[in-house]
Amino acid sequence: MEIYYQGADITGMVQVRKCIARDTSGGRCDSLEIEFDNAAGWYNWGPEEDDQIIVSHNGYDTGIMYLNTVLPEDGHFRILATALPCAARKKQYRSFTGKTIEEIMRACGMASGMDFAIFGIDGQAVIPYIQQENESAAALLYRLLKFEGAALKCVNGRYTAIGISYAQTRPAYQTIEIGAKQAGTEYRRGGATYKSVTVKTPFAKATAEDLLVASTHQQITINLPARNDIQAGRWARGVLMHHNRQAETLTIESEFNPGFSSMTRIDIVGGTDATGDWIIEEAEHDFYNRKSRAKLYRCIYTIQ
Repeated sequence: MEIYYQGADITGMVQVRKCIARDTSGGRCDSLEIEFDNAAGWYNWGPEEDDQIIVSHNGYDTGIMYLNTVLPEDGHFRILATALPCAARKKQYRSFTGKTIEEIMRACGMASGMDFAIFGIDGQAVIPYIQQENESAAALLYRLLKFEGAALKCVNGRYTAIGISYAQTRPAYQTIEIGAKQAGTEYRRGGATYKSVTVKTPFAKATAEDLLVASTHQQITINLPARNDIQAGRWARGVLMHHNRQAETLTIESEFNPGFSSMTRIDIVGGTDATGDWIIEEAEHDFYNRKSRAKLYRCIYTIQ
């Protein structure tokens, strides 16, 4: 394990008691929790909010994390860092009219001191109107991208939009075999699914449908600020995708696995109910104990 603090390799200068990185795309930003011995030595360094920390281990890299909280505890020194700097957590009111997704992401990035990137959705799609309602830039982007059928990742000083359909059709990074009643795995199925979602406003109306779901399942109508039928259709598909993909989950605990990263495709084999295509929703890496844990959602390809 290597630890870099403000660009300096401090691995040989510290004694680590705990180091856990959390990598997610589910509405929370990536985070890092480290606990050191010798708290007095750390105070001499004068740690400050937004100091940059990176941890790498056996092919896995947390990317830039920003110091958020310092907690001295009984001679130990515990720090919490997140993928968002302080500026990105500021809440405000503002609106965007006739702006593209790219323009909105660029504006949010500038307000947060971050860059941005877009994969798998149309960054030039125009959003007629959306309001930031006393929320952070990250919260606004998460909400917008959920409507657009995409996930938001905050990593390495960058807001990244990743289309879920795009991520699902990427080649699998790993193939994992799971047998019946295999230790360290938990498969769950049975979450409520919608048959369809209709977005209806005074200006537009469109319906998205999951072809795999029986017509007896719930069909909902929601009011979102869509200004035309094209936008209403995109948002109906996005909301339906976001909801139905949570119906099946798989949790895997294993020895340290650097391939566990949110929005990464995984194939499961072994002939159980979990066999098939999955995508990682969140991952946790315990560098000190050399353990990893991933929560996955099954890929769904049947939303129109």
